[in-house]
Amino acid sequence: MSGVRQIVAIVWALHVISGGAAAAECVAVEGERLRSGDLAVAVPGFAALPAETVLGWSPAPGARRLMGAEELARLAARYGLKAEGLRPVCIERAMEQLNAERVLAALRGAIGREDVRIELVDYSRRKVPRGELQFDRAHLAAPAGGIALWRGRLRYDGTRSLPVWARVRITAPGRRLVAAENLAPTRAIQPSQVRLEEGEWFPFGEPPLTEVGQAVGRLPRRWIPAGAVLYARLLTMPREIERGDEVLVEVASGGAQLRFRARAETGGRSGDTIVVRNPVNGRRVAARVEGRGKAVVHASGMERVAPVGVPGGGR
Repeated sequence: MSGVRQIVAIVWALHVISGGAAAAECVAVEGERLRSGDLAVAVPGFAALPAETVLGWSPAPGARRLMGAEELARLAARYGLKAEGLRPVCIERAMEQLNAERVLAALRGAIGREDVRIELVDYSRRKVPRGELQFDRAHLAAPAGGIALWRGRLRYDGTRSLPVWARVRITAPGRRLVAAENLAPTRAIQPSQVRLEEGEWFPFGEPPLTEVGQAVGRLPRRWIPAGAVLYARLLTMPREIERGDEVLVEVASGGAQLRFRARAETGGRSGDTIVVRNPVNGRRVAARVEGRGKAVVHASGMERVAPVGVPGGGR
């Protein structure tokens, strides 16, 4: 039975403490320090001190501190104040709820563009201390289903902060290039295979292509379905010379030039080094691609290339 009595005693004590805290007058304090002007609201005797006199620390945001009659009496005695009829005082930080207007203002400030439309879908509802609401574009996530999560901070007491968030739909007018039909990676894109779209889209993701000329003549790196938005990373320039192509090779040696036809054994783009074979003597040499169907060999650096498959051979 002694154990039961102990549990009952603990429960009763918690009830008394919580009841006392609830019954105590609560003072909302601005900032991290409790000042005499704050406490004078509940204990008039402290009004005798200058209002900015610091008496101690205020509770953390969302927490409460109960100052009992004995603590208040000791504090009054320290400053030579008369303290009569003291009762417990609850101290808490001044808190407020964010509103849509304030959140939208912070979001617009972070974007800094007049052409961007912001629709606030939802935002942090918990109370926060008074401070500065900040959002950074770096913490704006890519949208899912048109709605993006944007994480921010409520900065207070100088260096302290609390996390806040907003769910937003952000769009801006623009245009983008899309595939008008399925695009195969083995065929260069033709003008009829793409089209420009005008509309409003999320403006802070990967920039799409916006001109037909940015895609025409290029090869898709993979299969691109009709209707897909085109980005630079999806396309590549075709090689000017493919393996097996007949190539016009120029050999430069001082003021003299020699030209001959050769067969490309490797492919490449302008500036790449490829291997070509002279059909007359079967000699394989390295040449630099200078354009479609054209390569150049400098005689001073002309070296025979070992056959493919032989160690040190070109590919």
